[in-house]
Amino acid sequence: MSSDEASAQEKEGDPTSGSIELLPGGRTIRGVLGATILDVLRENGVPIEGSCGGQGICGECRIRFVEDPPEPTSSDVAQLGASEIDSGWRLACRHVLDGDARIEVPRASGALDQKARDDKETTECALHPDVRARSICLARPSRDDPRPISERFRAALDGTACVPLAALRRLGELRDGDGQLTAIEADGEVLDACAGHTANIYGLAIDVGTTTLAVHLLDLATGRQLGAAASRNPQCRLGADVIARIAHVRHHGNDGLEELHSAAIGGLNALIEQVAGEASVPRTSICRATVVGNPTMVHLFLCVDPRGIDRSPYVPVFRDGVRCRAQEVGLGIHPRAVVETLAAVSAYVGADIVAGLLAVGTGGEGETTLFLDIGTNGEIVLTSGGRRIACSTAAGPAFEGASVVEGMPALDGAIETVRVLGGEVDCRTIGGAPAIGLCGTGLVSAIAELRSAGVIEASGRFADGGAWWGERLDGEGKRRRFRLTDGHAPVHLYQSDVREFQLAKAAVRAGIEIQLDHAGLAAQAIDRVLIGGAFSSRLSSEHLVSTGLLPEIDPSRVRLVGNVAGQGAKRALLDRRLVDEAEGVARSIEYLELSGDERFADLYVGQMALP
Repeated sequence: MSSDEASAQEKEGDPTSGSIELLPGGRTIRGVLGATILDVLRENGVPIEGSCGGQGICGECRIRFVEDPPEPTSSDVAQLGASEIDSGWRLACRHVLDGDARIEVPRASGALDQKARDDKETTECALHPDVRARSICLARPSRDDPRPISERFRAALDGTACVPLAALRRLGELRDGDGQLTAIEADGEVLDACAGHTANIYGLAIDVGTTTLAVHLLDLATGRQLGAAASRNPQCRLGADVIARIAHVRHHGNDGLEELHSAAIGGLNALIEQVAGEASVPRTSICRATVVGNPTMVHLFLCVDPRGIDRSPYVPVFRDGVRCRAQEVGLGIHPRAVVETLAAVSAYVGADIVAGLLAVGTGGEGETTLFLDIGTNGEIVLTSGGRRIACSTAAGPAFEGASVVEGMPALDGAIETVRVLGGEVDCRTIGGAPAIGLCGTGLVSAIAELRSAGVIEASGRFADGGAWWGERLDGEGKRRRFRLTDGHAPVHLYQSDVREFQLAKAAVRAGIEIQLDHAGLAAQAIDRVLIGGAFSSRLSSEHLVSTGLLPEIDPSRVRLVGNVAGQGAKRALLDRRLVDEAEGVARSIEYLELSGDERFADLYVGQMALP
């Protein structure tokens, strides 16, 4: 019996715990009575949103009680419609587990899942995985040849393969078969053996994002993607960004490190269980995983102390790629599966950026390319004349919708596009659902359109009420706001939201200007701008230029490339040679540390205004 099974049985007999049956699916989990249902769901690896830290103000952790719903709280009333409340919908963070319950947990859709949905089929690349299945035939032992089974097995391979204990145990189970076996090999070592001549082997491309976890399941023999899933990173409850998470380790020491590591692994294992189940793939047949993420996330994934990344001189424990076994980090796949992280550049330009460069390339000879991954941190790589120059800026959480008053992740119901024409404001939401908040792309779009219409001044302040927009403005100071949608629960853009955007875009733009100056280039020399990250998939290139986030270049030069970090991870999973290429790319990049650049502060202030 596994420790998890023993723990579950122990809880079943514990009068201080209760059960929750999850619908759809029928899975049953247990939790401590008195704990919030949100915490119970997260502790059991159930993907659920909740960016406000359980304060009941984001409205994202919606669940439906199938029977006997509790009395609605004031937060339920504020965040949910009357018809939803009547149907049993409540906020998971506002209700505690007080017995057994049956609830429906909706699967989040929208751009949070964009990392999983970007393209169902993998971009064409060569198939050279370093995990392979080999069919062999073992002759039966005889008096003339009484060699042990392991020696026969090794001789049938190449005579030198290392056979670990787990494979020896499997050979013992297979000794009475017909001699037809398949060996699963990696790194000159046997991972496993199974009866017969067929064995399907699979791999995972994993993107450990600060905000979002994403998992892609691929057939290593064909390169075909069999499934994908994404969820919010459970570490978010322990800190919204990498600095907060490192601070958590500083405050709690090894316990804090283990807590962050377990949160990420728990979230990933829930996604692995989901994609493997949907594809009818045994998790023990997953023998390879390639992992990308920013340096802090990769440290936490491997349970390596990230302290040092957040303070000058910003020194990580490692920046090369790391190879280990799944059982060493706790991934719920074959215990001896090869898990490999790609190389990083510095403490703030990580494997996700290197993977993105593998996926998109950086232009042909003589081409100047600017590659940006925009999120809580903005990583930028300028390629020109055979040089790659990188920097990282602390853009803050505005692009994730986290520091916006009525902000939310890019889920169904989030405003993603705003158009202002003839005094009319048209808001489009993800999934076509009723508007309930503003995500990062909606923030950029709203500010660009309202600036163009004269509602927002160059300073970022709302203009005095005009002929048509006066009736949409109310409040004073930072609480002054513009009503984007009508109805009983309108969505607003606040003055403080505009300021958050200005801070974020000024940081990114200042980094771009320093890179161009370092390379001796003008903005017009840029042939292509590639915007990566799940956030990018719904942006408008015109809005990026008109708000000043990008220099004044022809918007037709801007290409939105989506989650290229995941694409690069898939490529490296299927072609082991790209892992070595990633090391070369990482080592070839010149890194500019902006915190020590005297120009940054002046450029930052100078880029605050809106064009």
